[in-house]
Amino acid sequence: MSYQFSDEHVISPKIYGENGHPLEAFAWLRANDPVHWTEAQDFDPFWAITKHEDIGFIERQPELFASEPRPILMPDRGSPEIRQEMMAQIFEKLRDAPKLMEVLAASDARGLVRSLVQMDPPDHPKYRALVQPWFTPSNLKGLEERLHKITREILDDMAGDGSSRELDFVQDVAVFPPLRLIAALLGIPREDEWRILRLTNELFAGDDPEMKRVGDDPLSLIDTIKDIYAYFTEITDARRANPTEDLASYIANGKIDGEYMPYRELVSYYTIVATAGHETTRTAMAGGLLALLENPDQMDLLRGGTTDILKLAVEEMIRWSTPVTQFCRTAMQDVKLRGKDIRAGDNLGLFYASANRDEDVFDKPESFRVDRQPNKHLAFGLGPHMCLGNILARMELRIFFEQLIPRIDEMDINGEPDHLQASFVHGLKHLPIRYRLRPNA
Repeated sequence: MSYQFSDEHVISPKIYGENGHPLEAFAWLRANDPVHWTEAQDFDPFWAITKHEDIGFIERQPELFASEPRPILMPDRGSPEIRQEMMAQIFEKLRDAPKLMEVLAASDARGLVRSLVQMDPPDHPKYRALVQPWFTPSNLKGLEERLHKITREILDDMAGDGSSRELDFVQDVAVFPPLRLIAALLGIPREDEWRILRLTNELFAGDDPEMKRVGDDPLSLIDTIKDIYAYFTEITDARRANPTEDLASYIANGKIDGEYMPYRELVSYYTIVATAGHETTRTAMAGGLLALLENPDQMDLLRGGTTDILKLAVEEMIRWSTPVTQFCRTAMQDVKLRGKDIRAGDNLGLFYASANRDEDVFDKPESFRVDRQPNKHLAFGLGPHMCLGNILARMELRIFFEQLIPRIDEMDINGEPDHLQASFVHGLKHLPIRYRLRPNA
């Protein structure tokens, strides 16, 4: 049976949960309608942009295509009356958090989080520059040494006595390298790591009831955000009273135009550092391992390869998994794109997972090849919004597989991989494996 395209295939969290990235839909759009007006249930309409070239064109022109007010394609269910009722329920939930209620009231109902993702010039370059001085070669070298130790400890625990074992690679292994690196970055104590893990799962849960705090309560996210504000307010107070050398201190004491960051932007800065880098890296790590297990010839190439081929493999894992499926931009003026009339105010969904399989850019894009060159993937974005943590993500993946692969005696998929029911940050939520790892000498 030939494929029948539907707008739902592009963005429905349920579709993503059932099948992973909708690669067949993306391929159809690239071939037939790469700038496609999309009207999917529960989503405000948008143009689906699926070609590598077009996404690059849009990303490099923030003055023409803005991140605010809709930086991400998220469900927007209900009539204005229902939305007004939900807002009343949100304010009720915040009655015991008056400072947070003030933030919501002052934000023109645009939300309690405003991070780099939501910002345009002139705010974006100012806020982005705030922490860049922290990423010095000496700090990065210290993180790399820390990450080698973290990874060795995780793999030692995974190996045990070297006998055959079974586990869920996503939940039992992949969550921990990025989690512990983020904790090291922010100076978060080991006993608080569970907070970052839980908040990350809940923030990026999408429509997945397994990952939400309360599976059938759409407002449970407000409780998550309340916890985020409470925790990072404590960290801010501590770092301002006693500054340290960690990244949290840079955020707490950083100033924009001579003033501390506004409360919403301050907490949002911690949030994007603590959660985005964790979720996306573990997704690429799990997706990369699955690809290696499904392509044993590529695993063999890595076993006998060099550091150079491992670096190429990391880029291919990132392209293959594309953890951030999409962002959204708003046209600031009328523009024509591939013959389509984009009107000022129209939303454009940039589908990186499609761009990373674009036949015009990648040779045999449906093949996983650890030695792929060139590999101009867009998984970290382009232009001013290119991911700030891309160096750390690459480092984490390189070190993890550099240590893992030589220790594998046996490893196989041990059940059906399970995908997250979400169409923003998307990937595996369960990957059962059976394996034997060599104990550390």
